[in-house]
Amino acid sequence: MDCNERLRELVLRFINHQGGAAEVTEDGALRVLLPPEVAEAVGVSEESVLGGTEIPLVYGSPVLERIIQQVTSHVPVVYALIQPPYLKKAGFEQILSRDISFPNARVMITGTAAARTSYMVLTVHYLALSDERREGHINIALQERTGANVQRLLDAWSGRAPVFLDPGKIPTHFPHQMDDPLKTAFELAKASSEEALQDFLESMKRRLHRDIRNIREYYATMETEMREGLSHSSLGEEQKEERMAKIADLPLEAGRKIEDIRQKYQVRIRLRPSVAIRILIDVVQVMVKLQYRKASREINLFWNPVTQAIDPLACEGCGKTISTAYCREEKGRIKVMCRLCNG
Repeated sequence: MDCNERLRELVLRFINHQGGAAEVTEDGALRVLLPPEVAEAVGVSEESVLGGTEIPLVYGSPVLERIIQQVTSHVPVVYALIQPPYLKKAGFEQILSRDISFPNARVMITGTAAARTSYMVLTVHYLALSDERREGHINIALQERTGANVQRLLDAWSGRAPVFLDPGKIPTHFPHQMDDPLKTAFELAKASSEEALQDFLESMKRRLHRDIRNIREYYATMETEMREGLSHSSLGEEQKEERMAKIADLPLEAGRKIEDIRQKYQVRIRLRPSVAIRILIDVVQVMVKLQYRKASREINLFWNPVTQAIDPLACEGCGKTISTAYCREEKGRIKVMCRLCNG
């Protein structure tokens, strides 16, 4: 496939994905019919011929640049379904005691049922900018219902025969409101990117401290030499006053140099989602009764056949993923919290 064919294939995919229509003319151009909002974004008429003499499709052309901007401005989302041939039916008491602990509450399993719940595997691109730059990708897996981090899913899901779904055949199980889970995902990605960049961050810190030390030594030496020069008999009073004024300005000048160096080595980390895979998995819903003092509450836990474990919980105070959950009564209702939020 030559360059022109690759460009034409890219544009065809974009048009079809946006709900437009296109046909290839005899001279290899594209006669297109675009929805009004797409035509406006690309900067052409709703009925246009792309790739001809009037609207060329070559690298650097305005129309192609706007199409590429539209393609890359949206995070690709892929949907998949995992249906294990067998779901566990017993033994959840032992699994619960292994995977989740409630140190200050009594726990009783009241029932189980087959269910489906959704997960997201999110790939986040990180870019660290300073005197140098570093970039890479972080993968985060979370349960969409709670926003809890299910990191063990990352290495397991692709080997469990996922069936990828057509855009028009997406089950209704996937939640529409994803603000809280995505917020959690980016907090996890930020922490993971800082961990991945630890050597780079330490290198920038060492270079910063080295350059600050060199600046301070340089200006300290300069001040010493200038003060020693004040005793020269060749200096008149006016010259001595000028030199004293310069000496007085040295700390300010050194401070400006140090601030410039701090700005030079300041590390700015940018996160951008690259792709999201939303996976619907057949699971076992485990109904659990929590007894805390005189109050009780029913909660649902989920045994995931892909990870062979009960999904962790999310703290109802801060949203942090937890496998050790503390109960706390607020206004007659039990809340499940991490140790810090529980106080």
